Amino acid sequence: MIKYLLIFSFIILNINFLSAQTKSSDCVKELEGISELIKNAKSYKRQIRRENKKAEFEKWKEEIKKEIQNDSLSSYFCLGYLKKYISFIKDKHNSIYYASDTISLNVPTYKKAIDTTKVDKDSISGIYYMGTDKIMVQKENNQLWYGITLESDLEKWSKGKIRLRIHKNPNGDFDVYEFYRSGSLAYHKDVEISKGRINSTFWNKQNKYFFNKNFEENFTYKAINSSFDYIGIKSLKRITSLMKEADDFYSKYLPTLNKENIIIDLRNNTGGAIKQAKPLIKALKRNKDVKRIYVLINFKTASAAELTALELKKDKRTIIAGENSFGAVEYGYGNNSFSDKTNSSKYEVDFSTKHNCRKYTNYEGIGITPDYKLNNNTDWIEQIVKNKL
Repeated sequence: MIKYLLIFSFIILNINFLSAQTKSSDCVKELEGISELIKNAKSYKRQIRRENKKAEFEKWKEEIKKEIQNDSLSSYFCLGYLKKYISFIKDKHNSIYYASDTISLNVPTYKKAIDTTKVDKDSISGIYYMGTDKIMVQKENNQLWYGITLESDLEKWSKGKIRLRIHKNPNGDFDVYEFYRSGSLAYHKDVEISKGRINSTFWNKQNKYFFNKNFEENFTYKAINSSFDYIGIKSLKRITSLMKEADDFYSKYLPTLNKENIIIDLRNNTGGAIKQAKPLIKALKRNKDVKRIYVLINFKTASAAELTALELKKDKRTIIAGENSFGAVEYGYGNNSFSDKTNSSKYEVDFSTKHNCRKYTNYEGIGITPDYKLNNNTDWIEQIVKNKL
């Protein structure tokens, strides 16, 4: 009987091993497909083909292959590996995403027991929050941590579902694969984890979100006090209705700006068209009443919103405050991005077709570094008004 049990166990182990190998092989096939599609990106043509870096890029692909083959959960994190692969090219407009909208079913479950009373004492492990979601970051080894769901108001995020995969790099920074609430998978490169915050994400141990801004309106004006005006811009999307709304807003409020200081809030603004912000930039340039222009940015300020911040920064009165922006400025989609699907139709791609300007190279993938970094202890607007940086 023992002999048969041993044989049965051996068979099961081999089936699991072969299944893992098959899933790993599937991800490697997807990697090969992406390696052909990425050749259509404007940034590939400039950074790889023109600079003769094909051999380096091929070597990078082989490194990603090894990571995929050594990860027992690679089938769940395959999209993350594909995004990591194309991150070799500094162009954050290049994107890959699931073609299916049932992706939340493909999120892995942590197989070990979860004990919140036994948290490792390192600076990374611990309980983290993101709004109504709560996870425990559990150390697996000296290079790997998982963020495991403890609580969520969404039924699909049941206890034990993995939200984060955190891998420590030799330089001390981290690669982070993050499942958003929607189930889509993001890849964050060279992330700093400090002071209880996983930067480039909303996850933090204090359950505070002063770096965040949820705009109720597309455009917001308010007089904070006798010396501070405030303008918040939610989006710069290139749609007719929003452009018309912007024109109406600027016509109403730009002539009234006569206070000594103004805050331009671009937090969470993922861009669109800098043309929408041109009336604001021109009006402030001509406005002699304003002595200080404060531009607020965070990790989700991207693309045209970053270009707007840089245009405002040309004015000597401007101070950029907050945290590093997203870093998607050197390239763009022009009139249309390059769009396609992989051979399996599991993933879709949108790649850049336009190069904006070489002067933005130092910001691509890094973001705009603020003149003054604001902390997550108190409201960012209050920090500016109180300290007059």
